[in-house]
Amino acid sequence: MSDIKFLPQPYFMLNRNFEILAASDKSYEVFETAPNFLDLVDWESRRKAAHFLALKEGTKESELIMKTKESPYALFDVSINWNSGDGHILCIEKDHRLAELENIVEKHRLRLAETNLELLEKKEQVEQNLYEIKSLSCPFIKLTKTTALVPLFGDLDDGMIRQNEERILNKTQDGHYDYLLFDFNGVRNLTEAGVAAFVSIINELQLMGISPSIIGIKPNHAFYLNGHPSKLNVPFLSSLSTALKKTI
Repeated sequence: MSDIKFLPQPYFMLNRNFEILAASDKSYEVFETAPNFLDLVDWESRRKAAHFLALKEGTKESELIMKTKESPYALFDVSINWNSGDGHILCIEKDHRLAELENIVEKHRLRLAETNLELLEKKEQVEQNLYEIKSLSCPFIKLTKTTALVPLFGDLDDGMIRQNEERILNKTQDGHYDYLLFDFNGVRNLTEAGVAAFVSIINELQLMGISPSIIGIKPNHAFYLNGHPSKLNVPFLSSLSTALKKTI
């Protein structure tokens, strides 16, 4: 029985009258010294405790409100096993276990927050890379004093046009160009939204008094451009050299 004192949780050995015969050192750390186990139980829980302890067969479990050195109302999971007339009770503070669980959940939440932050940073980096790619997909090149070229690369979608629209209009106006050539040789696919945005920028250029032209249209490009409700009133030219001859 000498090993009882080293148990890591409050432990009591009782007789049939619930008198404490022995206890672990942890019991004296948590509870005041008392001759009877019921003295450690809150007054309103004593009837429940007495009924629970009176079931002197096998192992039983219950929740009891007990009086500790730190709190007069501490919730414990209490289990008892009767053997040869002696009751062996183990008391585990429920609030303590809940606090541990809350601590685990909080640590998990913090890990998720850190992971989400890392993903957000990666997402922002990807978005920045996509932004730069779309800008490079629509460069503005001066050819002559009156003519500039905008070669398009990749998929012509709404994002490509909207991202570069203001830059194209400003450079065209600031350079006092008369002609702006859009080269479709590097365009793979078109989307309906991309065509609508492209038609919009063509209309704005024409309102500014600039003459846009389109170079290098492929059959799949023509399908989308011809299918748009607003027909493009611009020259469609086969090559850059042909376009330059018309603008010089």
